[in-house]
Amino acid sequence: MFARRKVAPPEERKGTPPIRVLLVDDSNVVRSIFARVLADCGQVEIVGEAASSAEALQHLKRQRADIILLDIEMPERTGLDALPEILDAAAGARVLVVSAFVEENGPAAIRALSLGACDTLSKPGRFGFSGKFSETLIEKVVRLGRSAKAPSPRPGEQSSFPASRMGQGEAKPHCVAIGASTGGIPVIYEIVRSLPQTLDCPVFITQHLPDAFMEFFARQLQSQTQKRVCVAVAGDVVADNTIYISPGDAHLVCQRDGSRVVIGHLRHYAGSRYSPSVDALLESVAEIYGQNALAIILSGMGNDGAQGATRLAAKQARIFVQDEESSVVWGMPGAIARAGLATAIMPPAHLTRYLHSCVRD
Repeated sequence: MFARRKVAPPEERKGTPPIRVLLVDDSNVVRSIFARVLADCGQVEIVGEAASSAEALQHLKRQRADIILLDIEMPERTGLDALPEILDAAAGARVLVVSAFVEENGPAAIRALSLGACDTLSKPGRFGFSGKFSETLIEKVVRLGRSAKAPSPRPGEQSSFPASRMGQGEAKPHCVAIGASTGGIPVIYEIVRSLPQTLDCPVFITQHLPDAFMEFFARQLQSQTQKRVCVAVAGDVVADNTIYISPGDAHLVCQRDGSRVVIGHLRHYAGSRYSPSVDALLESVAEIYGQNALAIILSGMGNDGAQGATRLAAKQARIFVQDEESSVVWGMPGAIARAGLATAIMPPAHLTRYLHSCVRD
């Protein structure tokens, strides 16, 4: 059923435990290649293999993993169909979907991310498993594995919004700006699905994705809400009850046109190496909405959003970041928290509760 290959034990680097990986793929050849590639990097321990989602679930009852490499096309039940159940059984393990069906810019990748996968990687053809693919696989597994094992912050590094204020009415924002990257899509779905209808201000979302993903991402979000969801078009007048998604080939910004706020696209933004840039969005929101803006920064690598958060903080706007425990990668929210710019650090459930508190009488 599932077996554990005899591979060289991973090196213990300065006492760091190895990243425990479960391989789920119906091809024994592919599992063998993945096991060899990951074992050779010296930071990974292959704790098990499964040829189907059912075998993976049985394995997770017996042994813990940090990372699960999951194929899509498997007998009886696809990896995507089983993904929610695998996540429930995984006890916090990160899922990396590795499949020929999650090619770059493909809708299956967005579906995998929306269901809770942390990242995706397109499986190459029969003779393409060496070189660049192997390097990318190792990089993704090590990055996700180390973030899963990251130590909890020291006292004082995390704050929380006072529970006593959760049930009280907070000032209704004039806009909500959301920034996210790796691991952020499932939380965006949760937030959008839970937005109260009475919170009618515009919502701007910058999610690090290629441009070809954005229309599909918008359609997926539209299925979760009665509010209008669209990829933001330059020149459109910003409207209430509308969720604007940044395109992938430009930076979404807000601009003033007389008494109106309109959508702008920046093709070049020197303040960030990310595209689309959360910093660009937050800086424009700070300029247009000032203290009436509410920013939410979710899981993601790097520090995109920290510069924009500085501008928002100077305007006394509210800045909420996802907590480390629920984040896949606490890079973007962590950068803002460590800089002392966060109004509060919360898990997603508290973020949605807070948004509801903003429209209570």
